[in-house]
Amino acid sequence: MNKDIIIKAWDLVNNDTKIKKFYFIPGLISVMFLMIILVYQVIYTYVELFNQKDKALSIILNIFHSWYITEILIIWGIFLIFYIIIIPIFEWSLIWYISKKDSIETQISLSDSISNGVYRFLPLFEYGNIFSQFKFLSIINIYLFCLRFLGVEYIMFLNYIFAFLLIISTIINILFVYCRFEIVLNNKKALESLSGSAKIAILNITTTARIYFFLFLVNIRVILNFLVFLFFPIVIASAITYITTKIYLLIAVFILSIIFIFLIIVLWYLWGVFEIFKISVRYNAYIEWKKKLDEVEKE
Repeated sequence: MNKDIIIKAWDLVNNDTKIKKFYFIPGLISVMFLMIILVYQVIYTYVELFNQKDKALSIILNIFHSWYITEILIIWGIFLIFYIIIIPIFEWSLIWYISKKDSIETQISLSDSISNGVYRFLPLFEYGNIFSQFKFLSIINIYLFCLRFLGVEYIMFLNYIFAFLLIISTIINILFVYCRFEIVLNNKKALESLSGSAKIAILNITTTARIYFFLFLVNIRVILNFLVFLFFPIVIASAITYITTKIYLLIAVFILSIIFIFLIIVLWYLWGVFEIFKISVRYNAYIEWKKKLDEVEKE
């Protein structure tokens, strides 16, 4: 598994510089969209539900709730549209590109891959809309939304419910992990891809589960992203609150903003690299085990 699936995927990431530039834009969109939602949810829960009226956190919430609310909603809408449309296009393009690069007879450029992704992305778009709620971050966000509306007195009840949902989502994600490749490589529709993916996953359930949890560990990078997006806005808001000298405040905010922007660039580059790695690992596993499934069905 290491040689044919993981190492092969890592070699692709290391040796193909074009592919990392190619996934730069969706990496930026994913980092910004997911982290802003998660940071807002956590800060709101901490400040409002647990009555922690920290001045710096309250300043951040006021930006979301009152200051520049029109501009924030417009930016949020743009990010939402880009996220739900651009990500499936780039996922399709990336899978298609990897499949052609993996073929000795055929080569395809990234521009051709994107054109193909734009033309045929709708089934992948449909699949993403159906199963996006089963992602780990989606469940965490839904949990925080429910906690906000029901209140902290229901926290134990919600913990049991969402622990059960996490187990269900894990099973679903393991069984349907190959749906994207069934859609892209076999021209199946979203619902048609479910049976093919489930067959391959069940036939190789141990290795599929190992890969799933290995890639879940790779996703721990989300914690680093979250900490950066949480820490710097709090520090900047604290500087605005507690530094009374205007010149020192401007210097502090300027330096912190530069560091924050630099870290965002690094984080979205890493996000793109690891997304390429994850998709490549799953592609290699799919190709290996699709052959095994075909042999079993012939018998």
